[in-house]
Amino acid sequence: MWFITLVKLKKAPNPGEQEAMNKMMTDAAKKMGVTIHQGFMTLGQYDAVWISEAADISGPMRMSMLGMENAHAETLVAVSYEDAMKMMKK
Repeated sequence: MWFITLVKLKKAPNPGEQEAMNKMMTDAAKKMGVTIHQGFMTLGQYDAVWISEAADISGPMRMSMLGMENAHAETLVAVSYEDAMKMMKK
């Protein structure tokens, strides 16, 4: 399954904090069976976006609880257009 996580930071981290936060999230993701394929810093309502993959929703759900003192995260389940069309035909 694919997931898109939208992240809104509560305060701007300094460069050292950001590197430590990225490492902590990447290590935690691996332990929870989540592969973060790509991360982007963004402009607009959210500060960052992650594209991740996991076998089921349990890992991304546990990850959404990490780092809540530093950021708010919203995770969306993503389905390819082709798979969505197949589901609609069932």
